[in-house]
Amino acid sequence: MNNLDEIKITCTDNGKSVIGYILNFRPKDHLEVSLNTVKIYLQYRKSAYVGSMSGMEFTVEESDLPYEHQEYQR
Repeated sequence: MNNLDEIKITCTDNGKSVIGYILNFRPKDHLEVSLNTVKIYLQYRKSAYVGSMSGMEFTVEESDLPYEHQEYQR
């Protein structure tokens, strides 16, 4: 498994999905992802992680998370 795991992020405003990278992850608490050089912080809400940036809402389903995640290391 790589240091930065890929994950599918969905924009609920337009329905498009893109690939982002997990920077920080705490199960059932929060998820921090990098999306095109922008860091997005997502909070856990009922089996999904939800966050917003620039007036758009982004979600990551809990089922889309990798089984094992390795923290980002410099």
